[in-house]
Amino acid sequence: MKRILLLAFLALWISSSYCTRTDDEDTDDVAENSKFQETDDDINSELAVDTEATDDKAEQQHIGLKLGNKGIVITLTPDYKSGGGIVYTRWGKTTCRNGVELVYAGYAGGSDYTEYGGGANLLCMPTTGVGHLSTQNPGHHSYVYGSEYQSHNKIWSNHDWNVPCAVCYVPDKSTKLQLPGRTTCPDSWTQEYKGYLMADQRGHRRNAVFECIDEAGERISGTNRDTNGALLYFVMPRCDRGIPCGPYNRNIAITCSICTR
Repeated sequence: MKRILLLAFLALWISSSYCTRTDDEDTDDVAENSKFQETDDDINSELAVDTEATDDKAEQQHIGLKLGNKGIVITLTPDYKSGGGIVYTRWGKTTCRNGVELVYAGYAGGSDYTEYGGGANLLCMPTTGVGHLSTQNPGHHSYVYGSEYQSHNKIWSNHDWNVPCAVCYVPDKSTKLQLPGRTTCPDSWTQEYKGYLMADQRGHRRNAVFECIDEAGERISGTNRDTNGALLYFVMPRCDRGIPCGPYNRNIAITCSICTR
């Protein structure tokens, strides 16, 4: 940001040197300064400057400086190739929406529904390029299990199938929102996908983070074996316990949207 302000100040200083003299100014001064006058083509030339961030890649910007009769125009555009954009996980799918880069696809994994410890979040476990730092058994440890759909209903026919996932990169966005209860995004936001809010069953030991699972959840081939693990259940509103019964229905699963901007 300091570099940007410095360039702006420099551009303003350069612009001041092109100010037009008034008629009542000393003729000697006009003659002295006439050799510094530039043609219109020179004055209207565009300068493209790329700043290089050192410690903070997020400060990398493209700056366009245009010197004209009416002053200086400074245009700042994000340099997405230098570390901008966001990454999100699309649960239940192996692809990203059109125009978004697929970083990798994998299997959803987490802690077992019967265990007290472990992690509350889901992980998108890659299936290729897996590496090891040590071959020693760590002794005391936790486990990661595959994640299964638990859909005892007619919404899906995915019951006991394992859940895939896709990690997606959006270069022209800067923030992500998981919006529960809606199938659309607010104005000026882009919808990455929509689906159902899911978590572990309320009577299980594992206290899982709510995740938005794609509405057209896919299955991992050959996994319909009821191995349990990190289970995903639909979420229902208790509109008699503080959630308003107007927009929500206690008999209908809560939806969700993943939105970016």
